[in-house]
Amino acid sequence: MTHPWLNVAVPWSLSHYIPLNGFHPLYRALFDHAPDTVNFHAWDNVRLYRRFRADTPIRDKVVTMAKERAKQSDRLARNSVEARYQEYFWSPNQVLTEALLGDIEFHHTAPFPSLQRPFVLHCEMFAPLFFPFAHQGTGALERSDEIREYYRAILAHPLCLGIWSHIPETLQTLSHFFSDPIIEQKLFQSRIGLSATSLQDERLPDKPSLSRPIFLFMNSAHQNPANFFSRGGHIVLRFWKDFLAEGRDGLLMLRCARPSDEDLIKYGVDVSMVRAETGRSIIWAQDYLANHEMNALMASAHFFLLPSASLHSVSIMQAMMLGTIPVVTDTVGTSVYVSNNETGIVLDGMRAALWYRDVATGILVDQYCRTPELDDSLVSQLASRVGALLDTPDAYQKMRARTLAYAQDEFSGWKFSNHFWGTVSELYRRNIGSSVSHNAASSQVGKTLHDCIVQGAGDGWARIFESPTQPMLRINAGQSVVLEWSGAVMHAHGNSGFEFNDWSVLAQYYKPGATQVTFSRTLEELGGKYLHPVGYLGEGIRSILSRRISGFFGEASRTQIENISRLLKPFPRVHGLASRVLSKLRRGQQRVVSRMFRPKSEPDIELIRQGVSGYNVIRCNERYYAILQCEGAFTPHKVETGGYSSCFSDYSVEKVLQLIAEHAASRTQSRLVIGSFANGETLDLEREEAEGQTVLIKSTKS
Repeated sequence: MTHPWLNVAVPWSLSHYIPLNGFHPLYRALFDHAPDTVNFHAWDNVRLYRRFRADTPIRDKVVTMAKERAKQSDRLARNSVEARYQEYFWSPNQVLTEALLGDIEFHHTAPFPSLQRPFVLHCEMFAPLFFPFAHQGTGALERSDEIREYYRAILAHPLCLGIWSHIPETLQTLSHFFSDPIIEQKLFQSRIGLSATSLQDERLPDKPSLSRPIFLFMNSAHQNPANFFSRGGHIVLRFWKDFLAEGRDGLLMLRCARPSDEDLIKYGVDVSMVRAETGRSIIWAQDYLANHEMNALMASAHFFLLPSASLHSVSIMQAMMLGTIPVVTDTVGTSVYVSNNETGIVLDGMRAALWYRDVATGILVDQYCRTPELDDSLVSQLASRVGALLDTPDAYQKMRARTLAYAQDEFSGWKFSNHFWGTVSELYRRNIGSSVSHNAASSQVGKTLHDCIVQGAGDGWARIFESPTQPMLRINAGQSVVLEWSGAVMHAHGNSGFEFNDWSVLAQYYKPGATQVTFSRTLEELGGKYLHPVGYLGEGIRSILSRRISGFFGEASRTQIENISRLLKPFPRVHGLASRVLSKLRRGQQRVVSRMFRPKSEPDIELIRQGVSGYNVIRCNERYYAILQCEGAFTPHKVETGGYSSCFSDYSVEKVLQLIAEHAASRTQSRLVIGSFANGETLDLEREEAEGQTVLIKSTKS
């Protein structure tokens, strides 16, 4: 029996996909160049928001289903892998994933399937597959045995049709990590490519003369401002100083937020040079750029500089497809894209410095850290290799021609899509008998909400894929903020930090205290809502309510109070008691009004360090905190209530880093101390709860 149509459920618009980069441009070709027999179903957050706002019965039904689902998760052991996984696969998202109509589910980066129908997974690197338990650059996988068994149940499940990656090392690592014959049969090598739609633009500029070469650095496809140094921005700035010192002329464009002078200095950057050259030979583009703007920027450059600690697939392919020579490092995955001296320049040393084979699991992992010697080497290689090409313009033009030819063949979005969907369709036809019936309630919800899916006709998918893959601040009006994410423009009053699940359209109905968010397609649709003088409006209400509450103490009551006072004067004690009671009532009135309308003091939160022995260091107002990377986004409320399994804080970032180092050292030392007393003597042991495990931190003879 053949199945001519394949309906694919794509739950990427749900909030658990925010840290996984939602509708990432790496996968746009699979939508733009999909065969006619493949249909996609994904929630349109704007349509869903409007429906839930207008249709109370269906909204209440979904919320009730989510709360019932949450009760099941509440029974799980608090720090178990399953409990953490379910926390990120939030119960409203689980219900909406199941309700999305389709024959199969398509997931990328990490698997969050409903297990109610077949699903497929495409991933680039190994560590992010285990989000929220692992991240790129954090080193060895903690709790690897528990994680292996939990994810084995997902990936070996009959409903998992296949796992694809275009990076050979990723497939090899998955094979070694699970050592499971069932999973082994599901591993497939895929092509990779960019959508032609995302690159075709008649407005793209011609490449200027090489007499004044243009260099471009960008930090990531989703333009995350926090990864300047892990992408090698400091290497680029140090190279630029040497480039100018050689008497060369050129232009350096940086598409990223500018780090502080303090951080630049720590990484060996000459800040005085940067200041002097900014606006002359250095141009910073710090604001978010749309897809066509990034294309124009890339097309105008001669070299794309990416001395990064990790792979940066979309940017490399984008550069090569637009005739810009990539300058990259030999990190894992680079070989899929760039051949040294043929289609680009590959700098040596990154793989040897940051990648190693974990002793416990035998898998290849990376750990970001400061590498001064490697930095020096990369700067030197960059200067000499680029200089050699510039000194022989003919060699540059030949390399550029090879780069273009290779990219147009190997990174064809049409070939990527046809190869992937062809394999998926065949696997689905072979395994169609393994499909399980949908939950009846979810199926009914899906049918009722079917008009809330993305309308692929016209610019439906383009609007989503060309929008930021993570929430990006567009307007901060003080009392109001506007953000953009995955094709939606979102408005919220106040300026408070969003918690992880606040981005869901269901959050404000499901979760008490969630930020109230308005979803729209464009800024114009908000109708200037973000410009309303919220502060003045609040003062007006405060004034009215104050007058209401103070009715007894208002102008009309003063005569009554004075009359009572005169009557009580002959009785000093009673008069004094009445006076004190009146005073307390007045103070209480003022407290009631001020509490109701006291402006919130919004926390000022900033990521300071990433991946320090598995911790992220965050500044919240004047204080610094270190929390485990695997425990998600930072929130002041979670710190105050002890919601993080391990947390350090101080008013100095240096002190927090010291506490992290001492903690790491103590864990190592504890293991040594245990070994030194392996002679049967009685020991007194002190224990510490860390990352859900009991860890010995001190041992002494009794």
